[in-house]
Amino acid sequence: MGHVVLGRNREMLGFTRTHERVQVRQYERWGIMSVPAYLLASAVIYLQGKDAYRENPFEQKAYSVDDVDSSGTDSC
Repeated sequence: MGHVVLGRNREMLGFTRTHERVQVRQYERWGIMSVPAYLLASAVIYLQGKDAYRENPFEQKAYSVDDVDSSGTDSC
């Protein structure tokens, strides 16, 4: 939430750093409205019979940056 990222250990924080930085920027842009916007997007996606986590646009953006960071090219 906000500028705080929690992790089990340093290794996991390093592994998720790029993804979480995208989500910190999303929070900076959306502010406190990022929470209801994320939940609303997940609810709509779930009601469409899709994966409410993986198909959430907030997560898709973060994972697309992960893909670029890990391969050097955009896989999306």
